[in-house]
Amino acid sequence: MKVSNPRWTADPAGHGAEPGGRGPMFLGALLFLLVAGIFLPAVSHDFITYDDPVYVTENAHVKGGLTWANVEWAFHSTEASNWHPLTWLSHMADCQVFGLHPWGHHLTSVLLHATNAVLLFAALRLMTGALWRSLLVAALFGLHPLHVESVAWVSERKDVLSTIFWMLVLWAYARRAQVARARGRSAPVFYGLALLFFALGLMCKPMLVTLPCVLLLLDYWPLRRWEATSAAARWALLAEKIPFFALSAAASAVTLLAQGSGGAVSSTEDFPWPVRVANALIAYCRYLGRCFVPAKLAVFYPFFPEQPPLWEPLLAGALLAGVTAAAVALTRRRPYLLVGWLWFAGTLMPVIGLVQIGGQSMADRYTYVPLIGVFIMAAWAAGDATASWPHRRRVRSLGAGAVLVVLAAMTTRQLSFWKDGASLFRHALAVTENNWVAHANLFATMSKSSAPGAGAELQETVRILAAFAENYDKRGIELERTPGGSLEAIKDFRTAVRIMPDLAGPHYNLGTALAGIPGGLPEAIEEFRTAARLRPDFVGAHYNLGIALARLPGGMPEAIEEFRTAARLKPGFAEAHYNLGLALSGIPGRTGEAVEQFEAALRDKPDLVQAREMIERLRAVPR
Repeated sequence: MKVSNPRWTADPAGHGAEPGGRGPMFLGALLFLLVAGIFLPAVSHDFITYDDPVYVTENAHVKGGLTWANVEWAFHSTEASNWHPLTWLSHMADCQVFGLHPWGHHLTSVLLHATNAVLLFAALRLMTGALWRSLLVAALFGLHPLHVESVAWVSERKDVLSTIFWMLVLWAYARRAQVARARGRSAPVFYGLALLFFALGLMCKPMLVTLPCVLLLLDYWPLRRWEATSAAARWALLAEKIPFFALSAAASAVTLLAQGSGGAVSSTEDFPWPVRVANALIAYCRYLGRCFVPAKLAVFYPFFPEQPPLWEPLLAGALLAGVTAAAVALTRRRPYLLVGWLWFAGTLMPVIGLVQIGGQSMADRYTYVPLIGVFIMAAWAAGDATASWPHRRRVRSLGAGAVLVVLAAMTTRQLSFWKDGASLFRHALAVTENNWVAHANLFATMSKSSAPGAGAELQETVRILAAFAENYDKRGIELERTPGGSLEAIKDFRTAVRIMPDLAGPHYNLGTALAGIPGGLPEAIEEFRTAARLRPDFVGAHYNLGIALARLPGGMPEAIEEFRTAARLKPGFAEAHYNLGLALSGIPGRTGEAVEQFEAALRDKPDLVQAREMIERLRAVPR
């Protein structure tokens, strides 16, 4: 006997004919090919200097692939100020298969994004029964230029990967509601799957913490589970979300600890509360504006911790309040408006800047999931508005097609800026003002290729935001390379350490500069220790700490351990083996170990004459 459920299909009027059979599968496949095809040019793109070294190109654990040691590291690491083990495993898998060839890493992200679009289509169709509107929402999601950053930036793998699990949660939750209505016995299975997918998604990116609230919204519309008459049934809807909220709370706590320990959370001294609230209100409106007019998109939007003119946050607040009031007023007739609006506003809340992470005022990648709420509002409102029009199917098809063609063209253009670091950061400078991050990364990009003018980019970076620690660090490196510039370099390194004490790089650079001046060795050792503590896999910190300790009376035993660590972290590091051999050769009874280290150094670097001479010298000594 077929179970009838008139509430399952939301807004049944005005959808047009719904193809049955394999029609939805064909449309899903077509959607996948369309989205993947538009983003496929990313496969020819390069890595960039902004975060890609931390996540892939200079991360020893990631480059090492899927070994047991690296997998264990992924589940314990808070590097990059986040705990996201599945994201690390994803990058490791790419390195295992593709090495450091960027095309493979980009291909994975493109396929994940196209899959997200198909899963969104499937989940919305399952919840609403509205095939064409669900398809439109998924196509808008898949082709929107604001999502280029999440797909084309290898470091943002956590966006596309975590959203796979977001969509799977929606699908499993909708299936559970469907089965429960039909009084099927498999409802607990789908509930368990939803909870499992949610946990896995949180292990990719903590932005999923708002998903339990989205599930409550979906209970209201389109699942209409809030229409239960008894208070006990409504309390049950809340009670079933408790495990989800518990996971969200745990993920939020871990994230705050990871970001706090990594120095990513800005203090209220740097970003006072009035500035944060004002920026949050303005950012909401800017996100909406870029949703409908996706122009002047940049990899980084600078945040200057100054109070904007009062009229800007007031006007933004009034606009947001007006949209909220309209959505509430239309709830009975158009429930999707309130659900879509709260989806947008709520899922943006963790990254809107009230807890300021980094120096950006907003970021395109933050819209990856939130804009789905706006797309739902637009697709369903357009469908209802044209429900009584003659030739409405043709009008809808032409209108939707025109919008998607424009978005695809804009996405293609935006994608072209991501082909390499120089194009990306020059574009950011063209569409933003005082963008110190773009200048700094353009400097790094130009320095790698020895392009002329790199120094000017660095000076511009320092001019825009002189207090930015990494800029002092980079300027110190340049000064250290110039004759007589060591003392000035040390001043810049000290400034960088004072501003951002949890960055390993400035401590290391300060240590190398101090080790080269008279009387600087004891302080250099402490700086190397700090760098090694902040970043345990920092090979240079361990190696130079060993060199410095070997020069210190009584420091040889600890120097030996540091050389061993450096040799373990970097296979083929001949100098580490050589210096370890030198340290061991001065200890009675350890000549054999010393010879083994010199031989290891020669295997890695056959022209290391000093190692060969040490072997001959040690073997010539009678035992």
